[in-house]
Amino acid sequence: MKSKAPLSLMEQLIMLLVFALAAALCLQVFVLSGRVSRSCETKSNAVAAVQSAAEITKVCKGDPEQLEQFLGGSDIAGTWQLGYNENWEQTAPSQAYYLVNIKPVPAENPVFGSAEVSAHSPDGTLFSVTVSWQEVAYE
Repeated sequence: MKSKAPLSLMEQLIMLLVFALAAALCLQVFVLSGRVSRSCETKSNAVAAVQSAAEITKVCKGDPEQLEQFLGGSDIAGTWQLGYNENWEQTAPSQAYYLVNIKPVPAENPVFGSAEVSAHSPDGTLFSVTVSWQEVAYE
């Protein structure tokens, strides 16, 4: 009578191979989910920073002195810049990983002021919004 040990060993090796393939696929899914989570967190922080800057810009009506008082940052070539580090903590624009730019947009109607507020990473633009406000009309 022949021994069935080699057949049992072969079956265990095949099951081990299937388990290893399933584990490799699960590991890739977990790694991908971590990347997607970090990307979504970055975009969420960018939206929050832009929204906050846009609301303050609207209240200040784009006035650089008031922007400096409420937001910090600095005016670089006509664009107000706010800097954030990798953890979205505000820092100097020269040391920043992420930048929020507030750039005035010329309005067709002098009654309205407008600015584009956008968040940027080293990879490109994360989020952008245009904000408008009513200027004081003198007659």
